[in-house]
Amino acid sequence: MDTEDYFERLLPHRLNAVAIMVLMLEFHLKWEEPKPMQILVDGRAQFTGLTTMFTNPIIESGALHCRALLEFLGLKAAAGKLVQMKASERHADDAGIEFLWGPCGQLKMLTPEVAGCIYASDPAAGKAALCAIILAAHKGMAHSSRTYFDAPIQAFEALLAGKLVQGLIEQHVYAPLGRARPPVPIEAQRRT
Repeated sequence: MDTEDYFERLLPHRLNAVAIMVLMLEFHLKWEEPKPMQILVDGRAQFTGLTTMFTNPIIESGALHCRALLEFLGLKAAAGKLVQMKASERHADDAGIEFLWGPCGQLKMLTPEVAGCIYASDPAAGKAALCAIILAAHKGMAHSSRTYFDAPIQAFEALLAGKLVQGLIEQHVYAPLGRARPPVPIEAQRRT
């Protein structure tokens, strides 16, 4: 794994996708229903439609990046639970936390218990949200599943998962390596 390339390009790209997903979910929950919108480019309207034309693909992309980041941390979903991956499940070209070394030594794959603790007020709910975002990305987006849409992820679960994934990466990757997370390259304007 090319560590510098991962930190300079890939990890910020994935984290930005998750951060923007969180922003869109916050608006989605506030709006309660799709609203009319225009997207301006160079001060001129280029796209007109409902907010969902913009928010849905961003949310789906963010969910896929959440899944990839959780796998990077060594976590997956199995039998409806968040579980730790086995090292043997990694492909030869996979990026993984265990390939990183910091001042205190080699970083380790996270356990579900450690991941759940990022949501101190309810670790079980944290693990459930992380598992739900993996299943949403896998069964709801990356593959066609007849059963997934019987109980899809709720917006509040996806929002929680996105926030937790960012916290896990900051706490278990950036902090042990003595690095700062790059700033998110988007700002939202408050509506009055």
